[in-house]
Amino acid sequence: MRQLRAEDKVDLVLAPKLALRFYADSRPHVSQTAKLQKGAIIVYDKKELVEEGLGIGVPVCRYRDGTRFSLDADTLVDDSETNPTLVKVYDMNGLASKRFRGAIIERGSCLAYLFKVLEKGYRGLRRSRSGATTVLNILSILGMRNEYLVSHSKGQIAVSYRRNGSDLEIKATLDELSCEGLQSIVFANEQGGVQFDEYEDAAGIKLHDKQIEPWRTTQAEWASLRSRVSGVGFRLRRPSGWLIVRGREVVRNRISWSGLDLLCEGTPQALEYLVEIHGDASH
Repeated sequence: MRQLRAEDKVDLVLAPKLALRFYADSRPHVSQTAKLQKGAIIVYDKKELVEEGLGIGVPVCRYRDGTRFSLDADTLVDDSETNPTLVKVYDMNGLASKRFRGAIIERGSCLAYLFKVLEKGYRGLRRSRSGATTVLNILSILGMRNEYLVSHSKGQIAVSYRRNGSDLEIKATLDELSCEGLQSIVFANEQGGVQFDEYEDAAGIKLHDKQIEPWRTTQAEWASLRSRVSGVGFRLRRPSGWLIVRGREVVRNRISWSGLDLLCEGTPQALEYLVEIHGDASH
């Protein structure tokens, strides 16, 4: 395999107007996730549909001392085959934090506790979500931002991506990840919140726009998201031992993601799953 340079990108073409794009660095640099490494980005008719999402197949690790994202990665590609295999080795070295009017909110502070309460209401309790959303919108306008600081690495996660027709095969090895203090692992499968506004799953649940909660787990065997504007969608089946988490957040043009994240509360050594990508020929 050859290693990509930071300025390189690779497109896996699925159809005449549909492709999956991978960047060797943290592009596209959008809003609060600008510094974070991205996975597969859906491109339709030459337009990237990811907005502030992390892309498809991106690890996030929750530890007792904070949630780790990836700020750095090595990207390799084997393009000797008809269906190239791309491997991204994510370094879990970015610590999630919040900043208010330029100042970092310290863990354990009163302001941090307030945000935690609001987030719990926002993502968990239906009766308080409307009020919490309004407060978060106001705080965002006043200057509250998510930020990702360089931290000591919790290890590396190698993720391989391989196109199989219009599907994307994803395999991850997690044995190089530190298990000390590890609470859960999330694999983000996210694109843009403005774009992807229709949800459906195997349990018969159909949602659109604001009906899609910011963070709601399901044990449905499969779930899907679709863009009414472009007709593009993606679907994945739930791997054994994992939960699907549907989510969508669009906050005053400052936050915009929609996803089908995978959640595991244990410490798995590997993960394999398939993401079906489809486009509507009528668009």
